[in-house]
Amino acid sequence: MLVKLGPLDPDRVADLRPYLDLVPDPRGRRGRWYSLTAVLVVCACAAVSGARSLDELAEWAARAPDTLLAAVGIRRHPLRWRRTPSRTTIGRVLGAVDGDALDRAVGAYLAGLHDAPREPRPDSGA
Repeated sequence: MLVKLGPLDPDRVADLRPYLDLVPDPRGRRGRWYSLTAVLVVCACAAVSGARSLDELAEWAARAPDTLLAAVGIRRHPLRWRRTPSRTTIGRVLGAVDGDALDRAVGAYLAGLHDAPREPRPDSGA
């Protein structure tokens, strides 16, 4: 239902993390289970896959494979189960995050993709 662009590559997801690490976390340190970067990457992956609401963001996270969640930064619980951010957690984080800082981080990531060297096309004469 939410997979419009096919499977996401954990290596490409990990490329976004350093940019989102620059976004300041508005939450207090106490009681945080997920890093801000992990929640933002989950939201980005879900949005790229077609999620358009908080419910769909949380649904995508709940259905994501463990390898991708590990690349995103969702840490494993000590009892060996992995729990993804809930709809409420995602909503609180997105409501509190500095939108300008997030915009700058995503813009820098996209600019880096644009500046990356491209593979030569096989049909070109070069």
